[in-house]
Amino acid sequence: MEKDSALYQLMDTRMNGIMNGIVSGDGEYQAILRKSDIYSGELDRMDLSKEIRLLIDRYVSVQNALGSRFGMLAYLLGFSDCKAMFLRKCLPTEVKEMNTEL
Repeated sequence: MEKDSALYQLMDTRMNGIMNGIVSGDGEYQAILRKSDIYSGELDRMDLSKEIRLLIDRYVSVQNALGSRFGMLAYLLGFSDCKAMFLRKCLPTEVKEMNTEL
């Protein structure tokens, strides 16, 4: 899918704007955030070398990017499924057909 398509722009607006308000009110998200803060504090107390902290930071950043990208792609797939359902009154049955619509 082209990054300048209407669907991609909608996803960007929803994920980068409106989601901030949603996650601030979501208890499960906030609980995960608090757990993350606990682990961050534990890492701080370990007095790790700069090299190890940088490696951990890079690893966590890449893992976060993977999760974020997966979520964005899932959003696009769901929206594509809705579009197909409304336009054709049914969902595509073959995976190959579904992949071509993203």
